[in-house]
Parts: sequence; C-alpha cells; structure tokens
Amino acid sequence: MLPQTVLLMWTLVFVGGRFGTALGTAEPARLAIEAWQQGQEQLLRGNTEAAIACYQSSLALDPGLVRNHLSLAAAYLEKGDTQAARVPLAKYVAAQPDQLGVRAQYAELLVRLGRLGEARHEFERVIERAQEQGSGGTQQMIHCHRRLMDIAQATENVYGEHLHRGIGLYLLAMLRAELPDPGGDLPVEGLLCKAAAELTFARRNRPDEARPNLYLYEIWSHLSQRQPALRCLRAAELAYPFSYLSPAEQRRLQWACRETSSESISK
Repeated sequence: MLPQTVLLMWTLVFVGGRFGTALGTAEPARLAIEAWQQGQEQLLRGNTEAAIACYQSSLALDPGLVRNHLSLAAAYLEKGDTQAARVPLAKYVAAQPDQLGVRAQYAELLVRLGRLGEARHEFERVIERAQEQGSGGTQQMIHCHRRLMDIAQATENVYGEHLHRGIGLYLLAMLRAELPDPGGDLPVEGLLCKAAAELTFARRNRPDEARPNLYLYEIWSHLSQRQPALRCLRAAELAYPFSYLSPAEQRRLQWACRETSSESISK
C-alpha cells in the first residue's frame, strides 16, 4: 500500500465519524452510510474496484456525505491512479478546508502531478490556517515552507526560494527557542542570522514586498537590533497595501506598528 494511501486511510477513519451527513432517520442517508461502510471494508481487503463502486453508490444516495471523497481518493491512490485521486481529494478539501493534514496531502499530490502552481496555492492555504493555531502549527508551517522552497527552485523563482528558506529557518529558530536547551547543534541565534541572510536576499530581489521585511523586523527584534528592526518595519508598512500578507501576518504587522508608535509617544 502506498504511504500516502495509508495516511489518507487513517485520516478518513478518524474524521469519518465527525464529518459528512449525520446518520438520521432518512432512508437515503442510512443507506448511504451503509454503502460507505461497505466500501471501507472492501478497501481494507484490497478490493479497490468494489470499494470505489460502493463510494460512488453512497454519493449517489447522499451527495453531502463528503467522507466518500476522501475514501475515493484513498482507493484511487491504492490503485496507483494519482490523476483520478485528484478530483475527489479536491472536493474533500473544498468541503473541509480546516483539515490541514489532508490539505497538505492534496498539495503533495498536485506536486506529483506536476501542477506546481496549484500546489503552491494549497501549501500557502495550509500555512495561513496553521498560523491561526499559534505555535501548535509551527511544524506544519516549516514543512510547507520547505515544499514551497522546492517548488520555487523547480520554477526558477529566486525570490520565492530565499523567502521560504528564510521563513522556514526563522520558524525553526522559534521552535528551537522553546526547548530546554536552545543551544546545541542548532543554536537559536545562528538560525536567526541565517534566516536574516536569506530574507535580506529576498528583499533585495523584490524590494516592494512586505513579507520579507516583516520577518526581518521580527528577527532583528529577537536579536535586539532595534534600528535595523525599525527600518524593516517601516518598509513592511509601506509595502503592505501593495503586496501579499496572510491575515495573521497582517495582524502582526499592525500590532508591531501600534507598539512602536506607542513607544515613540511615551518618549
């Protein structure tokens, strides 16, 4: 069984009881769930064609039972048909956008299919939602930035390569800082300096982008370099109306601007 198929199967087992149409008294809904359960049994036995038929029958009975899309994707991946798996997995992600593990798998599938622009979009959406989870989503964000760096390299996007490597190193430093021994083989300060170098290169490549400057502001602040931090914050503020920042990054920029303004007034 393919590794990605195993991940999808475990995911659909976990979410199957929580999403889709609830079991009720309506006969089509009951029959749809029974058909889905039969598909699960067939898939576990290795009867992928029979499983696919069950899932399709279940969807015909209840199009709102979205777990079928995830199950169909797992069955197609078990067959090795990545192209066929794309559509049901896309439908599941559209119906359950906060299932970040599945969304990241969808992005990986798009990479395998050579649909790099779509994959980049999905990895960015995972990052946006993971940012809302605070430090709990850091590992997932690091993975996504690494994959975005890979995509940038494959598409000869110099800015994207340095941007995502820099942000990934910064996030790794923040993760490292939470450990009992933040030094060791990967000291926090060393990681921050490497992140600053990458993001500086990205900023030079596209000086009108807010994102590198925002992260440089945060890095210089962590390193107690106030003047470089304030210069980067000002640059991020000026570029913000004309460039991309995620909702969480926008809030961080606005908060930082308010904080520095308050400090100036108090002086």
